[in-house]
Amino acid sequence: MKNIATYKNGNADIELFEDGTRTIQFEGDLKLDFPLNIDIRVSTACSLGFNPKTGKGTCEFCHESATTDGEECDYIALEAKLLGLPKGIELAIGGNKITRGLNDFLMWCVDHGYVCNLTVNQLHINGHTELMLRYFLTMGLINGLGISYRKGHELNIPEFFIEHPNVVLHVIAGIDDVDEIVSLPFKKVLVLGYKQFGFGRDYFNDNDELKQGLINWYWWVKKLIDTKDVVSFDNLALKQLNIRRFLTDANWDEFNQGEHSMYINAVDKTFSPSSRSSAKVDWNTTTIKDYFKVIEDEEKD
Repeated sequence: MKNIATYKNGNADIELFEDGTRTIQFEGDLKLDFPLNIDIRVSTACSLGFNPKTGKGTCEFCHESATTDGEECDYIALEAKLLGLPKGIELAIGGNKITRGLNDFLMWCVDHGYVCNLTVNQLHINGHTELMLRYFLTMGLINGLGISYRKGHELNIPEFFIEHPNVVLHVIAGIDDVDEIVSLPFKKVLVLGYKQFGFGRDYFNDNDELKQGLINWYWWVKKLIDTKDVVSFDNLALKQLNIRRFLTDANWDEFNQGEHSMYINAVDKTFSPSSRSSAKVDWNTTTIKDYFKVIEDEEKD
């Protein structure tokens, strides 16, 4: 397994490997100076988002409340905030739209030693976007690609992405069906918890089908785990589906590295503990290092 990054973060030695594995070695209590990974929103615009003219959107449950008339961030300002992060830190970027600005930003990140992962909607993988995603993966501008599955639409994803070892299918507990995900050809799956945030809050209310879907996931998620080569979960899904019940205490301690992350909305220029948090801080009032220390201290209290 090829090592792609090694760096010091607080009292921890971090190693990243080509297949996405991350190891953390430390003595005593873990004391990080920087997040292990940072989720970054670079655009509020999405062709599948809420359309103010029609009053509708493809992804009605979008917790980021993307719109068709949104805007892209100031990448120069974002780069200025990221400067000083240790080489090897992971950046998880939501790519609603592949633009020249995003391409240049990814190149800047590689030049500074950051490891980028990009998430796109499956309905965006066509034409220019497909070519650019192939380019990003082939040239190493991104180490991993997440493809957000959309139930009710033909999969229609090129074999290149399905067979690529660093492409992961993203699914949402409650929205997508476990049995359907089991039948899809992807070998790696990331299960996201359902976020009652943004448009997702209203979508959840009085939605009995969604609530039953979450119950189904709770009882049948083990079927997915047993079927795929790799099944991982975000922190919300770990809680909603109680994944710990399938692991020994030793395995839980080994596999669960905790959150140790933060969220940057580069369009609004704010920091938050996560993408589903309303506790926002103007990024001009602090630094990533100082803000991360605050949320880590709050997590311990």
